[in-house]
Amino acid sequence: MDNQWNAAPSSGTNSDRNVHVNGAEKKAQSQEQQEAEKHLQMRVEAQEKYMRSMMEKAHQALASGATWPAANEQAKISPPGRK
Repeated sequence: MDNQWNAAPSSGTNSDRNVHVNGAEKKAQSQEQQEAEKHLQMRVEAQEKYMRSMMEKAHQALASGATWPAANEQAKISPPGRK
């Protein structure tokens, strides 16, 4: 019986240590996930800002009657088979 009493405290200590390590790992993973989400949110916001800027430029160009350079170049090219 003495062996059972002696084994219990060391088993509990290991268990406590495992719980502490697992808790620390979970905390680190949570922090990593929060950082990843923050980085992703910043990228989404930057992309949104870029797209809004492009849409505003396109709207201004259309409102002024300007055409896109690619459309002007395409108009100069004759269809295939014609010269």
